[in-house]
Amino acid sequence: MPLDLLRNEAEICRQARDKFAHDGLPSAKAEAWIYTRLSELSINPADKSDDEVASEEAVLSFLDGWLNIAQVTLPAGVLLSEMNDDDHLAQFTKLLPSDHLLGHLSVGHATGAYVIEVEAGAQVELPLQLVFSGGDAENSTHPLIFIKVGEGAGVKVAEIHNSSSHLSAPVIAIDIAETAKLDHVKLQADDIETTHLALTVMNVAGRADVNSFTTAMGAKLGRHETHANLNGEDIEIALSSLYLGRGTQHQDMTTRMHHFVPNCTSDQVIRGVLDDTAKGVFQGKVLVARDAQKTDGQQMSRALLLSRKAEADAKPELEIYADDVVCSHGATVGELDETHLFYLKSRGIHEDLARAMLIEAFVADALEKIRETTLADILTDSVNLWMSGDA
Repeated sequence: MPLDLLRNEAEICRQARDKFAHDGLPSAKAEAWIYTRLSELSINPADKSDDEVASEEAVLSFLDGWLNIAQVTLPAGVLLSEMNDDDHLAQFTKLLPSDHLLGHLSVGHATGAYVIEVEAGAQVELPLQLVFSGGDAENSTHPLIFIKVGEGAGVKVAEIHNSSSHLSAPVIAIDIAETAKLDHVKLQADDIETTHLALTVMNVAGRADVNSFTTAMGAKLGRHETHANLNGEDIEIALSSLYLGRGTQHQDMTTRMHHFVPNCTSDQVIRGVLDDTAKGVFQGKVLVARDAQKTDGQQMSRALLLSRKAEADAKPELEIYADDVVCSHGATVGELDETHLFYLKSRGIHEDLARAMLIEAFVADALEKIRETTLADILTDSVNLWMSGDA
């Protein structure tokens, strides 16, 4: 089946589209969307473009949600193919949370569907960069990406979102095999008129090691929802994020960390910086199943308000059915520390510079969670531009 006919011909896509049309947008009573309201969405999936995109090794350039595989050069141990039938799609959708709005939305209106496979044992040093760009105010983009990290493999993945579409709605499923290592970052720097609705699912097997960090600074409304399923013992996973907002931006970071088996460790550090009338949301649930003894699950959210009109909402949750665990959560919202500000000013530092130094220190505390320097640099440069007002 030609990929550009996928959403019209594949039965799974038709079913998802019908389900989305039937359910509609979440109501004001939907708990998962209580802080982020979707009043309307203009869905007009972009057609595949014939434009040429400059090719670099390990850079996958998605234009309007589509990827020209012929233009991609990948490192040894990495394979790329299309999801162009129901068998491929069934494997992908099986990993998505059941009856999920964002899953139905983008599976039903797919603008491209691809499989990136890292072979078992492969150690890929060059970061894979997934760059999403293009689009206009009339179109929506709905790329489906299935990343398979083989047993014992190691890979670094960077998502960079610079879309100008009315709606950017990527759905990414990552299947991480036993003893594999994944370092992952995401930068959401979409156009200020774009709505960004993303769903990422990580399915993690035993003794895997995952470090993931998301920075959201673009779009008028952005929601990044991540589900991590810890299915094997001795998993270590860090799932952290930073959201930045000014003007009337709305940034929502929602996570679901599911501990299904014993002896796993998860850590979440969330930081937010909000100015003007921007709004930030963090909703995070850590679920520990009855048999998941010896779980260590940590979650901490802190938001910094630079304006009295900015708003930060936090809803950290623990749902624990095991009795031998070490789990904690917390959330704080506050302004710049006046004592610290006074101290810096008393040392002859101008107030504007002193404020910038305190904000930078607050943000740096989160960015330190990224363990791979090459990936950290991608986010740090953009964050510095945002703080200088140039982003």
